[in-house]
Order: sequence, then structure tokens, then C-alpha cells
Amino acid sequence: MPVYEQSYRSHEARGPLRQIRFWPILREGLRLLLARRALLILGMLAWLPLVARVIQVYVVTRFPEAGQLLPVDGRLFGEFLNQQLGFVLLLVIFSGAGLIAEDLRSGAIIVYLSRPLTRRDYVLGKLGILLGVGLAVTLVPGLLLYFAAVGLAPGSFLEVRLVWIAPAVALHSLAMCLVYGLLMLALSSLSRSARVAGLGFAALVLGLELVVAIVQANFDLPAARLLSLQQDVRMLGEALFGIAERPGLLGWPGACAVLAATAAVSLVVIRHRVRAVEVV
Repeated sequence: MPVYEQSYRSHEARGPLRQIRFWPILREGLRLLLARRALLILGMLAWLPLVARVIQVYVVTRFPEAGQLLPVDGRLFGEFLNQQLGFVLLLVIFSGAGLIAEDLRSGAIIVYLSRPLTRRDYVLGKLGILLGVGLAVTLVPGLLLYFAAVGLAPGSFLEVRLVWIAPAVALHSLAMCLVYGLLMLALSSLSRSARVAGLGFAALVLGLELVVAIVQANFDLPAARLLSLQQDVRMLGEALFGIAERPGLLGWPGACAVLAATAAVSLVVIRHRVRAVEVV
């Protein structure tokens, strides 16, 4: 009986599972995060502004004259999500600094990529962890605030002029969490230490904010604001919720360009670093 040459064939998942191969990584990562008490406390603190905003809506509906000091319209949601930005940064650092760095240090990434997983599955699983954490303090409370506002003031928030609020909340939340999540994964992939990756992320975000403050204090350069990712996210929110008008390339179009470029560069870095240790 002839024996034919048998070349190497990678282990492929069953057909129905190929589209969700990232799910075990996402599920296990979220399970480990939910077991960390400090992270849960930080997450609960991030929900306190929602209570304050619901009270604001209630007060304005009962005392309309208070609306002059506490506006209840699109600005309410833009200010709320911009306020959540600080919590998103902290949660991304504490939950994402070691997502790839620890795998590089322990060699676990070799185990991942030797299984029926692609780089896309691996990155989607890790990114899904950060998106889940970030959207839990932005999109979810933002939509709850919208539904609370509809319940307390249906005459205002069910009008055609405000139907864009819910999609705007979703878009702003997703853009914020996606950009910061990709940036955190990129920095995590550049180090084998979660501490170094977390400090690098904080130094980059806060350092750019400091550079913008120094430039604006000494020079009249409106474009300097685009250097800060936090300012870019805020400008996007200002445009979506009508907080302020900033026409021209130095407004929200420039901010969107910077955020898109940051996400693209982060993806390139992640692709290079994950591929560098892939078993072939």
C-alpha cells in the first residue's frame, strides 16, 4: 500500500465556530477582571455621575426655570460622556496594560497562536475586553440617561429635533473606547511588563495634554489642541451634541483625522508585534 507524503496542516476550528473564535479570550478576560475588587469599585464610582444627571433632569422637569442653569438637551449628554472620559482612561490602564504584555512575558501568546486562532481572533478578543469595560461606563449609562430623560420629559426628548441623541451617544462612546483600547493594546504589545505599558499609556496621554497646555499658554496656535487625544475626543463630542461650533479643519474634522490616525498606527504596531512571535 503506497504511503503519500503528509505535509503540516494547521488545526482549524469547526465551521460554525470560526466566526466567534475570539469569544473564549473575551469571556475569560472579562471573568478575570470582574474578580478584581478594585476594578469593580472604580466601575461603580463611574456610575455615580449618572445619578447626578438623572437628578438634574428631574429638577428641571419639576422646576423649568432651573433649565437656564442646568440645560437639559444634547449638551447634557455631551457633558456627561466627556465627564466619563477620565474613568475610561483609568479603566483602560488597569484592565488593559497587561493584556498582551503578560502573554509576551509568559509565552502564552505562543499557546494562543498554536491553536485554531488567527491574529485577528486574538486581537479581537483582547480589544473586546477593553471595549466591554469602556462601554460599560459610557454607552450603557449614556443610554440609561437617555431613557430616563424620555421617561421624565417625554414631551421634550421624543421630539424629532432630539432623536439623534441616542445614536450620538453610541457613536461617541464607541469612538472613545475604540481609540483608547487600540492605543493601550499597542503599548502593551511593545513591552513585556504590564506596569511599563500602563505607565507609558498614562505618560503619553497626560504628556500630550501638558504639551498642548504649554503651547497654548505661550503661542496662539489653535491647531495645538489636536495634539491631545483627550481634546480630540471632547471636540468630537462637542460636534455631536452641539456643545460648541468649531468649523474648519481645526474643529471636529481635524479631531476625527487624528483619532483615526491613532487607531491606524496602533493597529500596525499590534499587527507587527503579534506576528513577531507567531508560530509558523
